[in-house]
Amino acid sequence: MAVKFFILLVSFLLISIDAYEGNAPANIFASGNNKFVLPALIRGLYKKYPDVRVVVQYGSTGDLANSIIEGVNYDIFLAADMKFPQVLYEAHKALHPPKEYARGSVILFVPADKTLHQKKLKILKDKRIRNITIANKKTAPYGMAAIEILNNASLFKSLKNKIRYSTDISTAITNVIWYDDAGFLSKSAIQSLPAGYRVEGINWIEVDQSLYKPIIQGYVISKQAVENSNATKFIDFLLSQEGQAIYKAYGYK
Repeated sequence: MAVKFFILLVSFLLISIDAYEGNAPANIFASGNNKFVLPALIRGLYKKYPDVRVVVQYGSTGDLANSIIEGVNYDIFLAADMKFPQVLYEAHKALHPPKEYARGSVILFVPADKTLHQKKLKILKDKRIRNITIANKKTAPYGMAAIEILNNASLFKSLKNKIRYSTDISTAITNVIWYDDAGFLSKSAIQSLPAGYRVEGINWIEVDQSLYKPIIQGYVISKQAVENSNATKFIDFLLSQEGQAIYKAYGYK
């Protein structure tokens, strides 16, 4: 009798473990620019699939990719480019090559100035703007885009001493509001700006996309993710018409 009970108990535990592994919250690694749009996407996901659960870790694309290379477990990696996901695929850390899920845009955020819409990037020469905050160009594709913009606008040499790097977009926003800095941000950050700092042409402008290469954002999934219904439903929703509409509402193409 005790043996039968033990066998039943072990069987129950194995079934429970299998069920948990197949239905554990999807572990999503997401680039920093996703910090603003992803909560809205997840609200839509939960509304459509009430039983689905995900957990999200934000960071720079390069840092997240490096942690995965070093062995950190993940289900879905939402990057800010295609390069780092490709690195994961070539390192056998992803099930498939990167697939596009969004295209990003860059904005310039400055202390309120009614001449911004006229001066555009040339406003960065203003002595009132002491520093220009951008994401780390080594690990963040939006930081690389900012440097490319300044170079193509023939402004980098004259402004390079103003540049300071940050790994956190919120730092750039704080620097603009409190320290008279300027900052290059993803367009998705607009809705996160404090009320009164969102006026186009005064607080921010969208940078001419001819000044930087298209920011094509790609995702990959781990081999274990295909067995996780939370992960597969998240990807389905992300790529659905509804999910893509949410990204477009936050400034993505």
